[in-house]
Amino acid sequence: MNPIDLRGLEIFLAVCETGGLTSAARSLDLTQAAVSQHLAKIERELGVQLVDRSIRPQQVTSAGHYLRQRARKLFAEFDDIRAGVARYKERDIPELHIGLVESIAVALLPHLVAGLKGRVGSLSITSGTTHPLMPELRDGAFDMIVTTERPDGIDGAEMMPLLTEPLLLVLPNTEEAPKDWEGVAELASRLEFVRFGRKRRLSKIIDHQFARFEIEPHGTLEFDSSFAIIDRVRKGLGWAVSTPLCVFAAGATNKDVTLVPFPSSTPVRCVNLVWMSDRGSGPAQLVGNACRSIFETLIIPELQARAPGLEERVAIAL
Repeated sequence: MNPIDLRGLEIFLAVCETGGLTSAARSLDLTQAAVSQHLAKIERELGVQLVDRSIRPQQVTSAGHYLRQRARKLFAEFDDIRAGVARYKERDIPELHIGLVESIAVALLPHLVAGLKGRVGSLSITSGTTHPLMPELRDGAFDMIVTTERPDGIDGAEMMPLLTEPLLLVLPNTEEAPKDWEGVAELASRLEFVRFGRKRRLSKIIDHQFARFEIEPHGTLEFDSSFAIIDRVRKGLGWAVSTPLCVFAAGATNKDVTLVPFPSSTPVRCVNLVWMSDRGSGPAQLVGNACRSIFETLIIPELQARAPGLEERVAIAL
């Protein structure tokens, strides 16, 4: 199949817009014979008649009307491509769409916007729970996402680990910290457990850990918001398992709640940058390095100020 002559397509559009071969030739500074030759060539390539020359004034055929509509969109796309490529003269990345999981966004978002300023032309950042982000990345809604998920089973996905953080027991300040798993079981038997939604990865990690030690916490409240969970604990209405960044997102400190390491075998949550390989690794490297720098120089020191000792359990992924 022969490719369509784009110059002929441009001339055909001029014929449609100006109303005839003569006026099209005048607008393009061509001879009428040249316009006629280009039009005849594109008709041969497509195997259909685009302009009915047997009547006066000449009329565009049904096939011609269809081609006119599609060609307009095609040339509009060319204009967008040209403008997009030209923006690389001014920015490392002219346009970037990033998705952030909710529990990380509060800490990372303001610093990330500031860190990418001057490097990215148009920056769009969307915060949400974990589950919608991965399929939206695969479908092209995002260029990359910062998530606690792994892109298992998604062809063409690449991942850069950014941070690991431990799970913590989050207790009301009126409660004493349990010294062992028997103490956790006793706590679970008398105080309502406030949890993340059961479909979230963090919730599955927590359930697995409880199952290992045959602990069955009771409670019916489930939230996707870190703030809602920590607020219940702050008010003495339950206990929870969370992470330093989730506590950070809720705006809490060790004056509001008691943060207790697991008695043993502490599970961790990983924070990852995920992108699709067909979009190139350059933007991902830029964002990943910015995220690591923000975690190391800004967020971990803030964790230290809010809850001394926690920063030693949060690690930058290498």
